[in-house]
Amino acid sequence: MSPLPALLALAALTGCAATAGQVPSGPGADPGPTGLGIRSEPLPPPAPEGAPEAEEAAAALADGSSTALILFLARHPDNAAAPRVRAALARRTAPDAAARIAAAGGEAEIVAAFDAARRAGTDAAWDAFAARFGSHPLVAESRAWR
Repeated sequence: MSPLPALLALAALTGCAATAGQVPSGPGADPGPTGLGIRSEPLPPPAPEGAPEAEEAAAALADGSSTALILFLARHPDNAAAPRVRAALARRTAPDAAARIAAAGGEAEIVAAFDAARRAGTDAAWDAFAARFGSHPLVAESRAWR
């Protein structure tokens, strides 16, 4: 036997059930803007175009690690902040610590390989990177570094 009839009866007894279109009544009852007794807070305005990417760029630049900068470029290579991120990455000459690279999670291996090819700066290093990671977005980004 289904517990649904018992639950409906309990809901009706406790005032939790209403029929469709029933509007709250009584002193101080506010039917809300829809007239159905349903109210919600107004939604905030949408974020300006590109705001999340700008925040990500600012965070990557503030972090300053090669890992953070490379991850930004992998995700947003055409963003307006990408040239600044590339310039910050170009100024880095030492690799990140292993723990910092590991923080990239599933992208750690490709981030380390991209950074190694970038620091080597040779066509052979970039070719090896592209051959190993094929269709990853950083392969397209690697063309900007040749």
